[in-house]
Amino acid sequence: MHSFRNICFSVCLLCYAGFSLYAQSHFTARRLSFNTNSKELAPAFYQNGIVFCSDKKHDFLMSHTDLDNNQFTNLYQAEQKKPGKFESPRLVSKDLTTVLWEGPSTFSRDGKTIFFTRSIDVTMSFRNRQREDTTFGIFSAEMKDGIWTNLTQFRFNSPKYQTGFPCLSADGTLLFFCSDAPGGLGGYDIYVSKLENGRWGQPKNLGSNINSDRNEVFPFMHDSGRLYFASRGHSQRGDLDIYYTVNIAGEWQKPVRLTEPFNSDRDDYGLILNAAADTGYFVSDRSGSADIFSVYSTIPTFANCPVQQENDYCFVFYEPNNNEVDTTAFAYEWDLGDGTRIRALEAEHCFAKPDTYLVQLNIVDKLTKEVLISQSSHTLVVEKIQQAYIQAPLEAVAGEEIKLNGSETYLKDFTIGNYYWDYGDGFRAAGPAASHRFAFPGTYDLVLGVTNKKDSRDEPDQRSCVTRKIIVVSSPR
Repeated sequence: MHSFRNICFSVCLLCYAGFSLYAQSHFTARRLSFNTNSKELAPAFYQNGIVFCSDKKHDFLMSHTDLDNNQFTNLYQAEQKKPGKFESPRLVSKDLTTVLWEGPSTFSRDGKTIFFTRSIDVTMSFRNRQREDTTFGIFSAEMKDGIWTNLTQFRFNSPKYQTGFPCLSADGTLLFFCSDAPGGLGGYDIYVSKLENGRWGQPKNLGSNINSDRNEVFPFMHDSGRLYFASRGHSQRGDLDIYYTVNIAGEWQKPVRLTEPFNSDRDDYGLILNAAADTGYFVSDRSGSADIFSVYSTIPTFANCPVQQENDYCFVFYEPNNNEVDTTAFAYEWDLGDGTRIRALEAEHCFAKPDTYLVQLNIVDKLTKEVLISQSSHTLVVEKIQQAYIQAPLEAVAGEEIKLNGSETYLKDFTIGNYYWDYGDGFRAAGPAASHRFAFPGTYDLVLGVTNKKDSRDEPDQRSCVTRKIIVVSSPR
């Protein structure tokens, strides 16, 4: 349906109603400065920094190792003074630190509840022995008056198998974790438990689309609904690689492997991302030891983008100051300047393209078709709507490549320097044209943002952006 703009002609004036108007290759990874020769593992967002676990020795703790001679880990906190700059890590709390193992953790959105991995048998005696085998489980604690208290075991811990690597959903109602409990598919599997009436429900295995006969570990549920995790089973090399998946209609989809810089030819795991999916942290041993890396998008984020409007160049023409004529012999005729003539006092017309048109209202002789009087004559400039503009299909098929183009962007007094794409599925790209494959069905919000070309550092920054939806289906309709 066309949207017509009213064009009101008078003898001396023309007036009309105007219009108001994250690809992975664009991420950069950097090893954090506080890494040591020991292992730094399992970052988790907490307050203005991260909490992680490390097996570095601590002054006031005896040195204990497991039966494989691995040093037990403790939980440390690193506060971020400014983006990318961290203070020296410190123990999260002596209240949460034991001589055995404290491992991967997760926090409630308000930071007042922690779920973390810990050795279950922490009350064992160590008088003459410093090497212990231990079973770990999930524990929780609450922050009250600056102290972690009310330590509670997860009701599905067991001394017969391992349970750990917890991750809370944003709303705190889902707890994802890993376990090698009997009945799984092999190695560590990822499970989820739902909080119902204040009690964690029976864990559910996420199924064979995600879990394999090898280890799936370090789950992270992003605010968008994407579940990130690491797996040895989905990798042909057998290394730990980072994947993501989504749940559609109750079924977890086949996971998608992330590319560089998230994954390398070494073990990569433990990815966490902020809500905008443009900044995060993960662990990799690509530098020779298990270290925490920060990762950030080099593509700017655009917010509060207006919905894209479509150009139809449609108008309604009328002349309020018309002279009365004998309609039996004469007629009003609009000559719209593009070869179109419409006999009417009020005319609706859509131009094919932007251009400058000479629009005339004439009185013509019905018999001879001669123009007797030129009632009014005005120049009409038809322009595109001033906006960034996304050329893309309305519908796409999951897994199939689509083309996007921003070359139809029209902004007056704005020389475009860069084009940036956000596909709405956590991936971004740069350039006037782009291509993308959506991994999963769904409705996504495409965003195109542009920035101005600056000839000098003193020239002010300019930005503009639009958004529009694209529907991704599982198969062609």
